Amino acid sequence: MKKIIGLSIAALLIIGIVAVGTYAYFSDTATSNGNTWTAGTLVLSEVTTGSAANNSYIVTPGGGINGSVQFGLTDPVKPGSSGTITWTLNNTGNVPGTLTLVASNSFTENPAPNPSQSAAWIALGSHVGLGQELMVWVTRNGTPILGTSLAPVPMSDLAVLTTGLNIESQSLVAGTPLVYVLNWTIPGDTTGNEIQGDKAQLDINFTLTQTH
Repeated sequence: MKKIIGLSIAALLIIGIVAVGTYAYFSDTATSNGNTWTAGTLVLSEVTTGSAANNSYIVTPGGGINGSVQFGLTDPVKPGSSGTITWTLNNTGNVPGTLTLVASNSFTENPAPNPSQSAAWIALGSHVGLGQELMVWVTRNGTPILGTSLAPVPMSDLAVLTTGLNIESQSLVAGTPLVYVLNWTIPGDTTGNEIQGDKAQLDINFTLTQTH
């Protein structure tokens, strides 16, 4: 009787082991490889050109940025002189942006060759120079945004484009350039020796910022 029971227990153990080995579950796998993020580009390209009548000029296109035009280096500006500076702005990236500009002027008054105006008079602020006699008007894509050809404004007024509510801010997307043209002239009826020896400098900073 004991022998039979022992065999039965052994048999049960064998059966149990076999039963455990027969359990199996289906499985499968899937992958998500190659997830990437590619940042866009916002690239401001600026090309400067210029022209002048009745005086010399030198254009530095800038190779896509930081161009300039210098007038009157060898043949100085004078009453009757006129010219243009053209800035062509492009967004060569693939992210839309907003273009803003900041303009600043500086004027150097030089009384030495000007016999009609004394240094004391200039020191009192009575001197009339290129800031008042160099007349300008500005267009954007052909539309006047400061002055007109029939009603130009003094060079010293250029800063109004970048102050208060008048700040110049425009959308700039790839393939649609903005073209700014500064037209300038020194009227032939400029009287006296007001501008002799004077110098004017214009600095414009263009900034392209991502459109949110």
